[in-house]
Amino acid sequence: MNRHSRAMRLKTLRRAAVALPACLWLSFPVQAQTSGPNSGQNSGQNTGRNTPVLPVGLQSADPYANDPASGQPVGTNADTPAATVVPTPRPGQTPNGVIGARTEPGSAIPEPVDEAIEPADRRDNIFEPTVDGGEKATVDDGTAPGIRIGTLTLRPSISQTINHENKKFPAASTNRTYLATGIRGTLTSDWSRHALTVSGEGVYERNISGGSAGENPSANVQAELRLDLADQTTARLKAGYAFSREDTSDPNAISGASIQGGEHLFTAGGSIERNIGLVKALAALDLSRAIYTDAKGINGQSISLADRDRSGVALRGRVGYEMSPALVPFLEATGALSTYDNKTDSTGYQRSSTSYGAKVGTQIDLGEKWRGEVAVGLLRRDYEDNRLASVNALTTDGTLTWSPMRGTDVNFGLKTDIEDFAGGARGGWVTRQLTVAVIQQLRNDLVARLSSGLEHRNFQTDSIDNQIKYSVGAGLTWKINRYLDFTTDLTYETTPVIKTSDWRIGAGLTLRR
Repeated sequence: MNRHSRAMRLKTLRRAAVALPACLWLSFPVQAQTSGPNSGQNSGQNTGRNTPVLPVGLQSADPYANDPASGQPVGTNADTPAATVVPTPRPGQTPNGVIGARTEPGSAIPEPVDEAIEPADRRDNIFEPTVDGGEKATVDDGTAPGIRIGTLTLRPSISQTINHENKKFPAASTNRTYLATGIRGTLTSDWSRHALTVSGEGVYERNISGGSAGENPSANVQAELRLDLADQTTARLKAGYAFSREDTSDPNAISGASIQGGEHLFTAGGSIERNIGLVKALAALDLSRAIYTDAKGINGQSISLADRDRSGVALRGRVGYEMSPALVPFLEATGALSTYDNKTDSTGYQRSSTSYGAKVGTQIDLGEKWRGEVAVGLLRRDYEDNRLASVNALTTDGTLTWSPMRGTDVNFGLKTDIEDFAGGARGGWVTRQLTVAVIQQLRNDLVARLSSGLEHRNFQTDSIDNQIKYSVGAGLTWKINRYLDFTTDLTYETTPVIKTSDWRIGAGLTLRR
């Protein structure tokens, strides 16, 4: 074994002592170069805040862009060097600009998530996890955890309410007290790529006293599969089913029927979206099938509605240009065919039709304050029977959400459509709807709701008076705990032209998992 003498070891230590300061001096320029453009200005003074300067091309006026290291808004992090600060994507977009999960199905323009399915977390002062990911890495917001099924999460709920309803007609009125049982649920995936969302709800009504007159069951199931084909291409496949009974105030409702007819609506379709730079393109195909059940008269006889059974196919294309992350104008064109099973209905008319239209609008995303889209356009429907006049409409469509302060959301909705008459010498009419809903969080466990709506029916003929239907509503939800809610609601609807009104009040419990 070789052993160095004490003199040799001292000689080595002296050489290391001379080399160490030289190495430190040589490395100093490299450190100074990577310390950021503000390091020289702040040297020798402790200001407590160091405002980073973004490189050219990365500067952004977005108030919601955050530093990826600290989660704080750009310009407020004192510990992150300026050279590492990059703007984060806006809500609803992935880092490469691909439209994310917030995009509504079939739309090339990013839109807010459907809050009825999965409420968005808009808290500004959110919990920040630890660096190593341990020790309360997730936030307990008090909601039910759901049921884990592999890579899917099921969030079911069941509600039971007791309600009272009063309806008034020109020559009579009806009253009923009934129980309503509702089942709702969402199934969402947790995959690294692609996404599956299935949502459904059903309501069954049973009168406590009297027969089944006025009972209005409903069901709605929707499924969507999003496929991330490439960095700038997304495909969506969707399918759905819905059932509802015709409203007594609808122009096609059977006068004097004890039970109105029901509509089974089956839908399917697909769309593909492609982003080419700042241009966003969409092509979509939608299929539908409507089947009507018989209505029942006062004496119990069946009234067939088979004349209204029909199938439909629609094509839609949209092109948008991203002027800025907050403003995306677009142009959209549609075309549709509606084919009735019975070529000629019981009144001797052929009601199959062709529809086409176009609209221009813009998508708005101003962060938490304003988001949604609005559009105006033209819509026309031509009927196969030349005796049925074509229906033209100037359309206004859109959805907007305004949040003036934390805990307050105001939702606006606009919709224009053309409805077909069930029979007779008139083809259809134009219906326009305006809805406003306010959701106010009074406390962490108490939420108030206010809603109002206006529906205008333009029959485009002097033989029928146009109708305006008004509706208002209010409700409260008290969150007893994460699994149990108490709800109460009050609604009122009236159509003055035909002298009908309907008000109902109810209260009940909702159990979640």
